[in-house]
Amino acid sequence: FPPAAPTTPPTIWNATPPRPPPPPLPRHTAAVKALAWCPHRPHLLASGGGTADRHIRFWNTQNGKCVKEVDTKSQVCAIKWSTTYKDEIISSHGYSQNQLALWQYPKMNKITELNGHSARVLHLALSPDGETVASAAGDETLRFWKVFERTGCVGGAMDRSGARASKSASPANAKAKRSIREVNLR
Repeated sequence: FPPAAPTTPPTIWNATPPRPPPPPLPRHTAAVKALAWCPHRPHLLASGGGTADRHIRFWNTQNGKCVKEVDTKSQVCAIKWSTTYKDEIISSHGYSQNQLALWQYPKMNKITELNGHSARVLHLALSPDGETVASAAGDETLRFWKVFERTGCVGGAMDRSGARASKSASPANAKAKRSIREVNLR
């Protein structure tokens, strides 16, 4: 994504010449604040919009079409796909919620909300084992959330029952665990 003004839509560029650049993806109505490629579907990209937009949108990067969108009711600051659970994605938010939300893709049912930060949750990082998400916020804290804990399967993406996910994961009915550790950065 090239540097752009907040109202400029995102554009996917093909780096192999001599094709001209594709048209921009014209859906977000505010700055695009978050991007995440799906590790289980190589042509699926999630993007999150700022305060005036509040949407997470899912793009088929082969044809440039928006395949799904959800209004999160809050500024989207970061997005991470689970590498443990095939159809789960976590988002962090600023105004007005200052929280994390765990979603089941493609229905975009909210599995749970994770509260604890008192300011905008600016960044997310996934641990190397794929089980813990670290969040950093404007309240000068780091929080660690054990949201993608494995339940009996060794390797590969799973559904919440612990079975390896095949075409799609079964509905996620287990609630994510709350913060397991907090580090104050002050």
